[in-house]
Order: sequence, then C-alpha cells, then structure tokens
Amino acid sequence: MLTRGAAAAGAAAVLTAGAVLAAGPAAAAPAGSVGAGPVMPDPVTASVEHLGDAVLYGAGLQVYEVAAARPAENTYPPATELVLRRVHSAAGGIPGAPRFVFVGTPLPEAFVVAQAWEQPGVPSGLIVPADPATLERLPLGDDLRMVSVLTGLLGPFAGAGMSTPYLG
Repeated sequence: MLTRGAAAAGAAAVLTAGAVLAAGPAAAAPAGSVGAGPVMPDPVTASVEHLGDAVLYGAGLQVYEVAAARPAENTYPPATELVLRRVHSAAGGIPGAPRFVFVGTPLPEAFVVAQAWEQPGVPSGLIVPADPATLERLPLGDDLRMVSVLTGLLGPFAGAGMSTPYLG
C-alpha cells in the first residue's frame, strides 16, 4: 500500500523525469539516422502507461479535465481561459476531454486558468476557484495558487505539471 508521502514522492519523480523527456534516449538519434533502430518509449512514459488507472487515481495525484474553454473577459488581444474540473476516476468526467495531472499544492475541485500563450488547450498561471457544477468563477480569496504544465503527453494525460503557491 502506498502512503501519501510515498505516492507524492513517486509522482514528483515521474514528473521530474517526464520534464526531461526531450533529452531522453529517444531524442538522441534523429529518425532515419545511421544506426537508428525502432524508437522505444522512454522509461517514464512506459512506466506511467503500465501503472494502470487505479494506481494513478488512487496515489493522490490531482487529475483534472478541461471541462470548458471560453473567451476570457477583459483581455486584449482576445484570449481563451480554461475551466478545469477534478476527475476522481478513469471512468469519471467527460469522455475524451483532455486530462492533466498535477503534483504540489492542493487545488480546488474546479478552477479557471489562462490558456498558455501559443499552446492551445494547455493551462498556465494563476488559478481562480470555480463552482464544479456551474463552472462559474468563485471569489479569489487569499490562498493564491498557480499551475504550470511541465511536459506534454504522459501516459493517458495531455500533460503533467506542478501546482504551487502564487508568490506574485
């Protein structure tokens, strides 16, 4: 049985290793180069893909789906904001919706966040709590937090990242 501390440490190791996937063995030899055999999946992605949904959702990882994408208010140039809602199991949530996994500071059940510039569909920045049922913004409060996606596709997830206090 995994303890929360062990699960968090394992998740952090997965994300840390996942953040450097581009420097892994698969990136060492360009496709078609001499001696380039079949491209094997990097060990981090392979291990995440083989963990199984029960372990991924039961290990204390914070898994969110993009529940809505909508125009951000009062921005120029026009921008898109994403509403992410927590998913508690592989069978939960909106079928086919992109999912992101975060480790770090606890996040609310749902939140609004900016879409990363030049990265459509990727959450980035200060979060604003949202109502999980209506997806409407809730008051910001004093506990400011942010999310940063550190790596792209990782197993069943569209990306993986960190949640941290927002320090201004």
